Amino acid sequence: MTERLSDPDRVFDSNEILEVSILSVIGDREEQQDSFGYELGHTKGLIAVCDGMGGHLGGSLASNRAIETILTEYKNSFSNDNIVGNLQAIIKRANEAVLKLTDSNGNSLRAGSTAVCVYITGTKLYWNSVGDSRAYLFRNGEYVQITQDHNYRTVLKEQLNAGVIDRNIYDAEKVRGEALISYLGIGDLGLIDYNDSPVELQQDDRILLMSDGLYKIVNDQDICSIINNFNNIEEAIQALELKAKKHRNKKRDNMTVALIRIK
Repeated sequence: MTERLSDPDRVFDSNEILEVSILSVIGDREEQQDSFGYELGHTKGLIAVCDGMGGHLGGSLASNRAIETILTEYKNSFSNDNIVGNLQAIIKRANEAVLKLTDSNGNSLRAGSTAVCVYITGTKLYWNSVGDSRAYLFRNGEYVQITQDHNYRTVLKEQLNAGVIDRNIYDAEKVRGEALISYLGIGDLGLIDYNDSPVELQQDDRILLMSDGLYKIVNDQDICSIINNFNNIEEAIQALELKAKKHRNKKRDNMTVALIRIK
């Protein structure tokens, strides 16, 4: 069994059913506020990526505490008897842990973190997410985003499609679209994205976890093209980083990507 937190910034590991490559870069920021962690058994694996927020030190503490809690809860209390319920319990415990963070004076740190977590057992895929870090599934040259962004833009799109608001209101409000409506540390965590029943995986499927530092710079079509053009997932991860580095039209955020290939 292998457990790894986000040091060093690049790792590769594998077991009987999957291989995983993870890369975390600071970008143009002064501090790395992304964290990642994973644990592999012989025929199962849990991989998570978190993106912290909350000002100087707050974001990094929040994402690190989230990852630590996810891995600890997974090791101590997780079973396959109720996978969906157990994964939700892990995320709720991580939320409580981030919410309890305090500064040196004992005051609430008011920090937060996104989280995207996948659990693979045999050929079955489960996921949980909070915030706007994403998970994509790639198969046979195509891809789908399997998680939903928990931000105001998602709410606006739903209201527009339902006819609750018109296009003028949508266009006026979408400037605030990136505001998160759910994240670890929010207090009452009422919104968690998850799948009720497992996705049946196939050989050579790829699952990509990422903080917004990738998809806000590199569009989905380019991400898909890179994933499909590289059989080696370590080379694919490096190609994603090189693609992101070429986009210098705006300041680069922290970026963390975890690419999983099913054997």
